[in-house]
Amino acid sequence: MPKINLLTQTLVRVLLATVASTLMSSFALATSLAGPVTFGSPDQTFGTRRPVTAADRALIADYLSMSPIFATTFSKPDELQSDWTAQTDDLAALKSCRRPGNVEASNVGARFKTLVATDCRARWSTGSIFTKAQYPYGFFEARMKIADIKGMNNAFWLTTQDHYEIDVGEVEYPNCSHLGLQYWPTSKSEKHAGVGFGAKFTDNLSYGFHDYGVLWTPRELIFEVDGEPIAALKTNGTIKGPANVWFSAALADWANGPVPNHPEGHGMVVQSLRITALKSSDR
Repeated sequence: MPKINLLTQTLVRVLLATVASTLMSSFALATSLAGPVTFGSPDQTFGTRRPVTAADRALIADYLSMSPIFATTFSKPDELQSDWTAQTDDLAALKSCRRPGNVEASNVGARFKTLVATDCRARWSTGSIFTKAQYPYGFFEARMKIADIKGMNNAFWLTTQDHYEIDVGEVEYPNCSHLGLQYWPTSKSEKHAGVGFGAKFTDNLSYGFHDYGVLWTPRELIFEVDGEPIAALKTNGTIKGPANVWFSAALADWANGPVPNHPEGHGMVVQSLRITALKSSDR
């Protein structure tokens, strides 16, 4: 057999390493909690914490086996345009504005690009999108890979018509997530309030894709990561929805920062979203 020269061997090794890296980054890697979740904010009348149970695990496993009513891999630009609205803003609390051009469909999912800003107050621009359709109670799960820098809020949440925000995950490098429920007032006579959790994981969440999800029923919220329930809230019929689904990347020192000197080129990827309707027994 002919001998393979050194250059060919090197090229083969590089190719194999690239293929292996691509395959690893295309699948979700299972992580686990590094310790008990913490209480990021106190219980509220609209949401009180309860322990995660074996019944929660069985329930989440059941929904993971069901067929979704909506699913996307964010691979088609025309679907991104038809199903989603891209946000434009420039908020003082952030170190990035959001621009529609910063979110693009690709063969690995929706890329939320961090770029040097050219048309806003902030030094950099990031991206944010939300569904044009609204969805009632159900199971919502996204597969995401967070940006590999501090100072980036990699967020997946729902906003309901009755002014509640369900934070499925505000994930921060390298291994933190904030999740919970907030109420945003509609008049000066009301105050913003929230109940939530802080979670730390055993793995660097930027190394690969992970699944972040919530089961939302009329009575409760069950939050899961990589198929494992990690927190639960009793809502007792307070939230009635329906809701838009949001994804957002935003630079801010409060996102386990500070923001590095050159965050450009470091972004979040959302590989998929699936939404499953509630079973009749959970309605």
